[in-house]
Amino acid sequence: MQPDSLLENLTSKVAGILYYSESEYPLMIEQWEPHSEADVATRIAALLQVDPNIVKPVSPTDFFNEVTRTPDPNDAPIVENALKFKDLQQFLNEHFTSIQVFRVENGTRIPVYIVCHQPDGTCVALNTTAIET
Repeated sequence: MQPDSLLENLTSKVAGILYYSESEYPLMIEQWEPHSEADVATRIAALLQVDPNIVKPVSPTDFFNEVTRTPDPNDAPIVENALKFKDLQQFLNEHFTSIQVFRVENGTRIPVYIVCHQPDGTCVALNTTAIET
């Protein structure tokens, strides 16, 4: 898939998705220059001007299992959001060579990054925020 087409499709996949914590935040798309998987945490720390030690990796499987879990099958907005996340996960797995998830754990406002690597080394990051008090 061509880069422009990939981003257009990704934009449509994240439209309307909310990351639920103690608040709800959308997913935002950022295009990054090439980064190795080993350098992503350092890139996030530099971007947010924080100590790299607070940038914590999360298993992508665990992350997506959590956001696709629906505790109340009668809560239509939550069910719809979980289905959108499942669709997004499938799209990411089909179009990117690897996926990494990071949380920047420095207080109650926690940036969350889903970093997707393309075969040419370029990255697309989906970021959102978790509120945890």
